[in-house]
Amino acid sequence: MKRFEHAWQDYKWIDIEDPKKEDFVNLAEELEIPMQAIATCMDPEHLPRVEYLDHCTMIILRHFDNRARPAAGTIQELSTKLVFFVGKKYVLTLHRTPLPCIEEKKDKVPFEQITMPQLIGRIFVKAFQSFENPLDELVAKMDAIEGRIYALRRKSILREGYHVKRRASGFKKIFKFTEAVINSLQQHSRIHSLNYDLVRDPLGRLIFDSDNIVEEITGLLNLHLALMSQKTNEASFKTNEIMRILTVVSIFFLPLNFLAGVYGMNFKHMPELDHYYGYYTVLGAMVIIAIGILAWVWHKGWLSKDDFKP
Repeated sequence: MKRFEHAWQDYKWIDIEDPKKEDFVNLAEELEIPMQAIATCMDPEHLPRVEYLDHCTMIILRHFDNRARPAAGTIQELSTKLVFFVGKKYVLTLHRTPLPCIEEKKDKVPFEQITMPQLIGRIFVKAFQSFENPLDELVAKMDAIEGRIYALRRKSILREGYHVKRRASGFKKIFKFTEAVINSLQQHSRIHSLNYDLVRDPLGRLIFDSDNIVEEITGLLNLHLALMSQKTNEASFKTNEIMRILTVVSIFFLPLNFLAGVYGMNFKHMPELDHYYGYYTVLGAMVIIAIGILAWVWHKGWLSKDDFKP
């Protein structure tokens, strides 16, 4: 456990990094915090929420986790917990790993004279701002996907687009839960003089950006699927055209092959074989049959690229 403490005239700030079970017992006795609340506050599954206890208020926020994998998409995979216990004369923050918003504030507080609401508000804002760079990265990936779609370089777009959408959706859930926490704090007025407008401003931008990313990547994926479907339809149309041409050609040759097959049989007693004009008669019959088939096919419209007539 790492403990940092700084006291002002009317309150003190205690920061605990990577607390152990025995630390929870000591903190509960020192600050009169219910043991059950402080013992379960570091559960990694907790979402942003606020709980009003007898002598303090417990606030759970999420801070972006720099160790998150590129394919991470759930709230727990994307972020780590930052827990506040706010009493009348103290602010207690707990977290598992070093957080930039806490480390930066530790360096500044010895030279600042700030009120408790100002301290809480500034840490809130810094925690929210930890999500700005990850969202900018998603926007850059989305722009790259859009360029590849229009450049017809569509390999792996569905997988990459799915990861962008899943990640943006995870961020969006975090921001929506956090917004509910801020609304609840403002309604109950447990933290007096907190500048909620200052806190809401970066959170509102994050909600807007995450909504925009989800909508745009959904549109790009739909466009990609539509273009792939169009390409498949074009290939199917070409195949149908080839089959149509072969079918029309086969219509001409089937009856002609039948006549050729009949007169190609080597039976001795075939009356037509001794006919003086038999050869010319059969050729004439073939021509008449071919012209008749051509007229029928033309009437049906099978020689054009339009749909066949019924």
